[in-house]
Amino acid sequence: MTPPQPGRVSRRTAVALCAAGALAALSACGGGGAAGSGPSAAGGSYSIGVPSWYIAHLTPGKAGFSGVAQAIWTPLTQVGPDGKLVNAVAQSVQSTDQRHWTITLKQGWKFQNGEPVTAQSFADSWNAAAYAPNTMSNSYLFANFEGYAALNPASGKPATKTLSGVQVTGPDTLKVTLVKPLSMFPYVLAGTAFAPMPESAFKDLAAYDRLPIGNGPYQVAAPGMSPGSQQITLKRFDGYPGAKGNAAQITVKAYQTDATAFTSFRSGAVDIATASGNDLSTASRTYASQLVTSPTAAVVYLGFPLWDERFSDIRVRQAFSLAVDREAIVKSLLQGHARTAAGVAPDVIAGGGGTDCTACGYDPAKARGLLAAAGGWHGSLTLWTKQEPDYQNVLEAIVNQLRTNLGITSITMKAQPTDQIYPNLLGHKTTGPFLLYNGAAYPTVYSQADQLFGETSGTNVTGYKSPAFSALMNRAAAAGTPDEGVQLARQADHAAMADLPLAPLYYPVSGAVHARNLSGVRLGYLGDVDLSSVTVR
Repeated sequence: MTPPQPGRVSRRTAVALCAAGALAALSACGGGGAAGSGPSAAGGSYSIGVPSWYIAHLTPGKAGFSGVAQAIWTPLTQVGPDGKLVNAVAQSVQSTDQRHWTITLKQGWKFQNGEPVTAQSFADSWNAAAYAPNTMSNSYLFANFEGYAALNPASGKPATKTLSGVQVTGPDTLKVTLVKPLSMFPYVLAGTAFAPMPESAFKDLAAYDRLPIGNGPYQVAAPGMSPGSQQITLKRFDGYPGAKGNAAQITVKAYQTDATAFTSFRSGAVDIATASGNDLSTASRTYASQLVTSPTAAVVYLGFPLWDERFSDIRVRQAFSLAVDREAIVKSLLQGHARTAAGVAPDVIAGGGGTDCTACGYDPAKARGLLAAAGGWHGSLTLWTKQEPDYQNVLEAIVNQLRTNLGITSITMKAQPTDQIYPNLLGHKTTGPFLLYNGAAYPTVYSQADQLFGETSGTNVTGYKSPAFSALMNRAAAAGTPDEGVQLARQADHAAMADLPLAPLYYPVSGAVHARNLSGVRLGYLGDVDLSSVTVR
């Protein structure tokens, strides 16, 4: 259910950066991080750098799920750092058949302009996100709502602007009807796309996207996201009825890579920086007392283009998977800051940790035999990934392993920006395997399986379709309890992996380094920094 970051497919870890630190601040930190730059309001301030897509759009229907989004909005439910679901704006989310849901809101919630948060606030926001002419990138997340098809006709303009499956039955009550049961619906509601918007937002959605009014612990300060700007400022919303943010102000800066942020941290110009790959190894040696790490509910995988006839034979896909030395990649390239994968979901989420991939070992001889039995390989090969150094380094290692273990000598690799590679894959315009990351939208194996293998998923980029998988997922969605649903989703995941549309490689470990005067730095289940928890001492 995650947008392809389009999600939350880009790495969901937030990179925290501060403004250029003064010499005195650097001295106070003892190097490697400025000490709370910015105005000296109560609670102090710091700056946080993030991947550029985190602040490219600031409307719930367009923004990705991230630490920044969590600071600006509070949806009906939330997933804590421990992966457990709790009610936020919702007092209760109930259903007797997993298809018809009654949502009751808590009283006392307000937007940052003082406007009350009501059931209508959620309904209006959801309708705007699902309405095709608004071109919201998160629109597909509402595909399971009754009435979504009418808002997204195959041709022509929609005849209506509202979801028939969303009814406001009182100031604090919503009735939601889905096209099919979904036992995980309370988890889905924790996504950014399902946050509310105030009445003022609909006067000019484009302006709101640059300067939104949310209901979260932090408010975007004027002028918001100005054209050409690479940063926004967040100010603590003291009227927030939940746990208030610790810092008074946060400067959010956009960066293209984690490596750039880490370099800035080492120069003393940043307060917190996400560290990954070799940078995480350097951080563990140099800033051991200033490093926070956490397993991430995600998988890095080698996907196969099932529309490419060369990969229609499962033996070819098995050969490629068995030719990759996952252990060597984790130990040598990632310096142990990952875990080899034999399934699409790690054990940090419900139903994860299964060994669903029987071809995820390392056996070059068997790989060569399978490829030969399938007719061998003829011609050149191109492998793809995102324009991120860590992935490009890993893919380069895979290219070398395929040359050595499968004897494919003519191999090249190409990298594309996230907003190009996903549309190209979804449009079947790319041939050759691809190295990508996918994080669970919510912490269950159902989420990972649905995102990677569901026919309507925006992150199913292999083109996989399976009636058996769909039937098991439908049973999981209609299960009477979440535990039962998780078990059925595990069966569905196992069925999909038997077809091997992709080869799981490793589960990432997220890390963030921080200045010595900061405390409370913690990572969520997807590796994002929780902005509200950071305290400036």
